[in-house]
Amino acid sequence: MRILMLAACAAVALAQRAPLKPEDVAAGRQLYMNSCAGCHGLTGEGGRGPNLMGGRAVSRSSDEALFQSLKFGLAGTDMPPTKLPDEKLWQILAFVRGLSAPAYEIPVEGDEKAGAAIYFGKGGCTRCHAIAGRGGVSGPDLTSIGHQRPLNLLREAVLDPGKRVAPGYQQATLHLRSGRTLSGVLRDYTTYTYTLQDDQGELHFVKAAEVTDSRVLPGSAMPADYRARLTAAERRDLVKFLSRQSARGEQ
Repeated sequence: MRILMLAACAAVALAQRAPLKPEDVAAGRQLYMNSCAGCHGLTGEGGRGPNLMGGRAVSRSSDEALFQSLKFGLAGTDMPPTKLPDEKLWQILAFVRGLSAPAYEIPVEGDEKAGAAIYFGKGGCTRCHAIAGRGGVSGPDLTSIGHQRPLNLLREAVLDPGKRVAPGYQQATLHLRSGRTLSGVLRDYTTYTYTLQDDQGELHFVKAAEVTDSRVLPGSAMPADYRARLTAAERRDLVKFLSRQSARGEQ
């Protein structure tokens, strides 16, 4: 009987759910930090609680099931029930969904046009990144980044680019027997060869036998000072612009 009553309550809450807005996701993020991050981690990658970013428990669960988990807790686990209003639970759920869903599918705060101006201007992003063939090639192509990355990782890439460096985009320096030094992005390497792309976009294929010393540098080539260089509004707008990039033409 209790299970039926809980399900009925959840069904009512589902029926009363209003369309999500960008500010709901932002509010959900703050609620998550206050109530959930202690167990699930600041980025949702797990801790005492399960991984919410890449775990199957979230990606394979319906909104109804996740809502009930938030509202009533999970028996036999450390997941407690909550007394937060249903509206706030939906906001948390929106943020949690956004940890794994493509950013393009999530309501995002900000001004997309202002973000484009930052991307192509003050942010200097085109020196390394291209969108639809416009821009540099030393960084990942961002033409469809809104479908390739969740919102949380887009925001992290802007604010803390050194935290995750994708394979094929590590900075490296090669010292050659000829006395020449090559610096750039290490696209690939094996026991026998190195493939390095310099700042001008030129690829260098170097035999390992020609290299006297190779050094893979820590961190990312992407600027790490956007917190200082850009205002909070500019960072928000830049993330909004990136989140809307889709090669599928769904804009």
